[in-house]
Amino acid sequence: MLLQERQHRILEMLRAQGRVYATELSHHLGVSEDTVRRDLNSLSQQGLLRRVHGGALPCQHDLVDYRDRKDEVEPAKQAIALKALSFIQPGQTVLIDSGSTCLHIAQNLPTHFPFTVVTPSPLIASQLISYENIELILVGGRVFKPAIMSVGAATNAMLQEIHFDLCFLGVFALHTSSGLMINNLEEAQTLKVMIAQSETVVGLADASKLDKVGTHFIASFDKLSALVTSKDANEAILAELSEAGVEIIKA
Repeated sequence: MLLQERQHRILEMLRAQGRVYATELSHHLGVSEDTVRRDLNSLSQQGLLRRVHGGALPCQHDLVDYRDRKDEVEPAKQAIALKALSFIQPGQTVLIDSGSTCLHIAQNLPTHFPFTVVTPSPLIASQLISYENIELILVGGRVFKPAIMSVGAATNAMLQEIHFDLCFLGVFALHTSSGLMINNLEEAQTLKVMIAQSETVVGLADASKLDKVGTHFIASFDKLSALVTSKDANEAILAELSEAGVEIIKA
């Protein structure tokens, strides 16, 4: 087996299993453990996996403070947001998560029919003050500043009192074996409630969020009704999501 073919197979196994061990790879690939370790080190240096003792894990998505990037121009995320708007129907109660793609959602909402928007994000809410046809509910609680959103017991209790027809969920990290994940525990708990209270959950994720993991589990990926993503998203991952019943929409 050639080097490139062997390393491609390692990445395929990692994507399918969520973790690989050097001893198992050695047996499966028919090469020595030293060869496997060199392959894992090489793939780690390329940023394609995360090297740990005895094997490797998927790359972990880094938490970038939303306050530092909310004013950045992000055409791919704007395209995803615009594509996702077609899910909104008159009279719905729509939950909008925090995050840059969700901000693009808020900035481009339809204004020619009435519906209700609920959000834990004061930044999202501030975009909707002047929309006459949109009833606005801001969910309160302790503000987790890096994400600019309310989290914690008070936030979760309020969310549990509302049934949402539609939820726009900003995806932080999605892996086909590990599910939806994020790096803050309280934010993960709030997102779990958001998903549980929503009839339809539309995930918003550019290609960089796929095949990544975080520290805290939110939900299995089949909790998504649909995923709106960028054209350069990994086709193998999208195929697995589609097979599980997730509608895939490319922006």
